[in-house]
Amino acid sequence: MNDIKEYGPSSSVYEVLSHLTDKVTSGELATFESLKRYVSVLPRGQRLEAMLRRAFFLQRRLYWGFFKDVSPESYPSVWEQVVIPDRDYPFAGDLKRYMSIQNVYLCMVDIHGYTKYCHDQRHNMSMLDLLDKMLQVDVPRIAAESGVVSKRARGDELLLLGSSAASVLDAVLRIVKYLSRRRRLEGCPGKPGEGFVLPEFFISAGIAGGQSYTSLVITRDGDLSGDLVNTAARLQARANAIAPDRNKILLTSHVYQRLKGAGVSIQRVDGINKVDFFNTGAIEFKGVSLTVYDTVFLDTEGYRLGYREAMENLYVAIDKGMWKSRIFEAAAAVAEAIIDNLPGEDKGGVARRAMLDDLKAAADSFGVERYEKAVASFGELVRRLEAVPGVDGLALEYLRAVRDNYAVLVDAFTSRLDRDIDEHLDAVFGQKELERFRLYRQHYAMYGELREQTRLQARSRKAIWFREADRISPELRVRIMSRK
Repeated sequence: MNDIKEYGPSSSVYEVLSHLTDKVTSGELATFESLKRYVSVLPRGQRLEAMLRRAFFLQRRLYWGFFKDVSPESYPSVWEQVVIPDRDYPFAGDLKRYMSIQNVYLCMVDIHGYTKYCHDQRHNMSMLDLLDKMLQVDVPRIAAESGVVSKRARGDELLLLGSSAASVLDAVLRIVKYLSRRRRLEGCPGKPGEGFVLPEFFISAGIAGGQSYTSLVITRDGDLSGDLVNTAARLQARANAIAPDRNKILLTSHVYQRLKGAGVSIQRVDGINKVDFFNTGAIEFKGVSLTVYDTVFLDTEGYRLGYREAMENLYVAIDKGMWKSRIFEAAAAVAEAIIDNLPGEDKGGVARRAMLDDLKAAADSFGVERYEKAVASFGELVRRLEAVPGVDGLALEYLRAVRDNYAVLVDAFTSRLDRDIDEHLDAVFGQKELERFRLYRQHYAMYGELREQTRLQARSRKAIWFREADRISPELRVRIMSRK
């Protein structure tokens, strides 16, 4: 049969189906709509429906790419979002290619240590085969239990897509739980890998979706593109940057709000004992600012909730540009909360006492308008925190940014203060002190020491600090950026 019009009473089902298979395989009938039109000359009935079902299955396998396993039975909720169903044959339809799809959620997952492990085990094919089976067979099966489609993109990169934020998060957490188990190669007597154990793996992940301006596009070959993919990839890269050695799942604020609205909280998530969420503030991705939330694994990271509120107060102060005093106070509160909630830290330890001393020195100095010393003490506190193992990298990013911005403000303040002093020397010194000041100014070291003293005696220190804070605040920005 060369054309469907050659169909006659003597034509067999096999002959027609073979002809349709050739047409689908060649790309002439790549969509169900074209297939349906092509067979419109055939009599309706069960035989035609059976042939269309077989031909449509082949179309899915050849042209649906990421969605090749999606059907009304296997992934009903995903099918509803990404497929235009056929009115006459509900088992079939066409993908919404190059159409904006809003009600989907995408997660990009990267597995830490995958490349190194493959290199270390490059001569052990049994172990590499076990790892490949985990990613190629087991992970998609686990994701499907949550109603989520999974595909291995490149090596250790996974894509997960679902119709709800809760289902995607549930799938990711199931995968985290699965990869955390150490596995022994079994049932392969005599193989080189017998007795070897597959190590625990950690992941970084980013979840985005559910917004009209962060849409998904399905390309002609069934791949995924668009802002949704880009956002998920950038969140994953950010997660990897701040936690390269442990599990980290970041969400857009919209995903968080959907999870919150769906009742996903510390009380219900399968696969992990308990989780909660932590506002990480606004992150810049190539000029686009997103408010990002972090998933907190309470069994190992629950201590972070002890300074969640303090961090959110810092975000508000930064957003309002309150550099005169509020940002400093909020950052000090964050540092204090971190010190109080350090995991496993000896409450009477030398390091902790030193950090509390720095914190007190910073707060006391700021309170008596010794801004220079306050910022120096705060910088020393941040340095000590950086040396403590396990300190939250996100919080440190913000504390470093606050420290650096206040260093800029101190430079502007002292410069302006010195000019003000020079303009009012007669009001600061008596005649003899004025002569000494002018003499010492000729000698830099002596002058610097005396200048420090005169700054403390200057009138209106606080007013000058406030004035400089107002002047320079447009230039002060805490920009937490992702490079990807």
